[in-house]
Amino acid sequence: MEGDKPKRSKFKRYPIGFFHIDIAEVQTAEGKLFLFVGIDRTSKFAVTQLVEKADRKTAWEFLQHMLEAVPYQIHTVLTDNGIQFAEQPW
Repeated sequence: MEGDKPKRSKFKRYPIGFFHIDIAEVQTAEGKLFLFVGIDRTSKFAVTQLVEKADRKTAWEFLQHMLEAVPYQIHTVLTDNGIQFAEQPW
């Protein structure tokens, strides 16, 4: 019938501990900062860290910070494969 909406499909369920990580540039009166954000896909638990530069070293430090801050086991980390996450910091 016309006007009928298609059935909504449900999102795939994921166990707690699947994190998405991204970086946002933040403009301040003093200059530019970078905000690392990690959000659990299921629980929406979020971890953030504001840093002066976004490079491999600060990305690695954010991952370590996130592992300490999250009160449960992280099993998957999804990034946009930006250069900050592409290789180890050394």
